[in-house]
Amino acid sequence: MIYVYIGCLAYLIVLYLWLMAADVRKSIFQNITLLIVILSCFGFIALIRSKSLSEALLAIKITYLAGCFLPLTYLFTICEVCNKKINKFFAVLSFSAQGAIFGCACGIGFNDYFYKSVSLTTDSYGNSYLIKEYGPFHFLYPLSMGIYLFIGLVIVINTASSYAKVYKKHLYTLIYCAFGAVFSYVIQRLFQFSCDIIPISFAILITGVLIPIYYSNIYSAVTNKKIVDEQLGKLGFITFDRKLCFRSANDYAYRKIKDLKNVQIGSMVEEVSPVLAELMCMVAKFDVEYNKKPFKEKKSHKHSDKFSIKIGNSDFDVIVHTVDNYMSRCVGYTLELRDETEHYQAISLKNTYNLELAKKVAEKTIHIREMQDKSLLAMAQMVESRDLSTGGHIRRTSDVVKIFSKKILGKIDDIDRRFLKMVTRSAPMHDLGKIAVDDAILRKQAKFTDEEYEVMKTHAKNGAEIVRKVLTDIEDEEFVKVAENVAHYHHEKVDGTGYPEGLKGEEIPIEARIMALADVFDALVSKRCYKEAFSYDKAFSIIEADAGKHFDAKLAEIFLSCRPELEEYYNNYKDV
Repeated sequence: MIYVYIGCLAYLIVLYLWLMAADVRKSIFQNITLLIVILSCFGFIALIRSKSLSEALLAIKITYLAGCFLPLTYLFTICEVCNKKINKFFAVLSFSAQGAIFGCACGIGFNDYFYKSVSLTTDSYGNSYLIKEYGPFHFLYPLSMGIYLFIGLVIVINTASSYAKVYKKHLYTLIYCAFGAVFSYVIQRLFQFSCDIIPISFAILITGVLIPIYYSNIYSAVTNKKIVDEQLGKLGFITFDRKLCFRSANDYAYRKIKDLKNVQIGSMVEEVSPVLAELMCMVAKFDVEYNKKPFKEKKSHKHSDKFSIKIGNSDFDVIVHTVDNYMSRCVGYTLELRDETEHYQAISLKNTYNLELAKKVAEKTIHIREMQDKSLLAMAQMVESRDLSTGGHIRRTSDVVKIFSKKILGKIDDIDRRFLKMVTRSAPMHDLGKIAVDDAILRKQAKFTDEEYEVMKTHAKNGAEIVRKVLTDIEDEEFVKVAENVAHYHHEKVDGTGYPEGLKGEEIPIEARIMALADVFDALVSKRCYKEAFSYDKAFSIIEADAGKHFDAKLAEIFLSCRPELEEYYNNYKDV
């Protein structure tokens, strides 16, 4: 008989491994049911090979561990196949009851509650088995088995008689197998075979159950992980806490939003790109709306309206969802990004000649451009805030370039309004490279040493690289090039003594020559840590004297003609 038991055990292990590899649901109750049956077979093998009563008692307790909990886990497996929700209170109560019955079984050999008497004997084949007399509490064991079988039968009948979307043939198979196992137990009790036939009935039971479980799971639309994973792979998720600090993002979001890799977990998202700036605006707006809602309304207000955003060359729909804790209270927000490029392209093609759509697209473009400009200005001001000696420099130089551009228009060939607009938009970014300069140098309240000055000069080249990275795929290439040149060459001089490349005359891009005048003039008329503000007379005299040396002669002449407008601007500027 030992070989039959071992054969059953090996067969059950193979079935379990196959289910682990092939099953898509990985149900905890189904796995526990199979493991319990395997454990029970180990107990029966140990019992038949026992050499002493103590060994036999330990083995029989192992079989009872399986016997006590198998009917319950089998019932829960039936519930899963029938798509019935398991009541938590019933689950706790039933597991506690079966635990109590198993506790009584563990008292075998110590008290007479489960077995009044027990002894070990051996048959002619050398197989050990127990001769026992059942105690007063043993009836609970078959009683619980009958109760769970009855409940399972009621669930199956109810499911089969309703319009539930369950394959009825599988339900009947589950019940037949359960009755088969109970029938084997009854036969064993009636005829008192020296060797238990339960392991054989378990092998038959599991074989009959495995097929309906497998097919029920593999055809379940709810638990088809392959479909779910495929869909999740096309969605981006970015999570924030209630303080709007970045918490996590999935791989898709990291791939689509490159700047997200530079954001530290647990920190605020700095406005390092227009995309992140706009996304944070969405979250902040929803946060304000959500906090205004009464508590009862918050339960139904779990996500925002749909937003649209451009990321690279793709169009995304964005929805803000709440992240709730176990008490259904909001503890954060998740941005869901769905690529709808094909959808929007189809709409665009269908309505090519629709003037209203063209107007909306233009308005959206202007809005995005304004958002980008604000984001870039915010980033530049963030850099400037580290430099204690140049307060307001970004804003003033941008305004000076705007005043200067109005005078340039029509006076220099090949310069049109569109180009000057790009130069004006680029002005706030001319000192972005200072973000890479050490605070000890940038915040120094005195004149730089030669070594410090060399470090400071690197901001021009670094700034060009940053501008290129930030604007590529967001702005058109022409504007990217203008902004890059402004950052890179605004410290060049027409006589070739500037930095970082030592360019001369026409070698210096004209946008950088325009920026150079605005940059130097603001430095002259503004107070710095190492000097007082120069008078307008002195500042304009320096500009005039350096025409053809530091500055482009023609541009310097035009700049000098801006004196009335510049004086009026600086007199009205409160921060100077």
